[in-house]
Amino acid sequence: MDVLIAMRTYQMDDLKTGREHTAQEFMYRKPCGSFVLKETSDMPGERGDEVEYCLEGVFAWLREMPWQVERRSL
Repeated sequence: MDVLIAMRTYQMDDLKTGREHTAQEFMYRKPCGSFVLKETSDMPGERGDEVEYCLEGVFAWLREMPWQVERRSL
């Protein structure tokens, strides 16, 4: 079972419509020890993506705009 480490929520603009949408990123640790970032958005037509991360990449992601990150306790 994947373990949620942290999540980030932020607003992004749709350049075509001028509307603002909410995007979320969820950082998980997989049972095998690897990490994956799952991205979602409420923007119509936008599909979620999954990106694999190494441990150093996870720490870099946590340091990038830290005020948007909500950490989960393990």
